[in-house]
Amino acid sequence: MNNEKNYKELLTKCDRSLQTNPENSQHWYDRGDALANLGHYQKALASFDKAIELQPQNCAAWVFRGVVLIHLRRYEEALNSCNQALEIKPNDSEAWTFRGAALAKLGRKQEAYLSYEKALGRKEPSPWRTKVWKFFDLFNRHSFQS
Repeated sequence: MNNEKNYKELLTKCDRSLQTNPENSQHWYDRGDALANLGHYQKALASFDKAIELQPQNCAAWVFRGVVLIHLRRYEEALNSCNQALEIKPNDSEAWTFRGAALAKLGRKQEAYLSYEKALGRKEPSPWRTKVWKFFDLFNRHSFQS
């Protein structure tokens, strides 16, 4: 409950600030963050879009645009947002993590796994990768219905 109050206060502060300075990218980003944490994903998306319009190289705005799109079940767009963030900052662990989440939701499990490895900063593939991929293949080939 306290977090909700904090996000509502942040939203109020951002709205007030944006009335006098609508070109402040950080306030649009903060507004999007507050809205997303309050569960208002469509409004959050509009705020992140505005932050990106004002500051196209804002990696965090691209990442959290992707997060909001995952919540909206718009997985391909979420993947594109995370990819855009990675164009800006190739080693951003949050971008790699949410890219993996979008890929997993799209059913692209092996690509998702590779993204998670990158999020962890692994330069070499995990020795478990082959075992996990075999499991995915087995799972995808067999129907578990009786």
